[in-house]
Amino acid sequence: MTARIIGGLLYDLDDKPVDCEVGVVDGWPSQHLVLGDEQGSDKLSISLSTTSVERIDELIDALRYIRDLKIRQAQIKQLPEVA
Repeated sequence: MTARIIGGLLYDLDDKPVDCEVGVVDGWPSQHLVLGDEQGSDKLSISLSTTSVERIDELIDALRYIRDLKIRQAQIKQLPEVA
């Protein structure tokens, strides 16, 4: 079964778990990034089975950028106000 999302998708990870599932499906290697609760109905699984290493590197870079931005925002919030 193949699913494609046409248009946008917004998923707020909040503090839900992040995991990966790897294995073999129908004789082919399978890798999925799993966001959300395995037991809940808010699980989102993103297939990376056919994704190139370069695209995965881009994903990692984007996540690092967001992480660094959040760190800077938290640091700015802690600065004293200047009159």
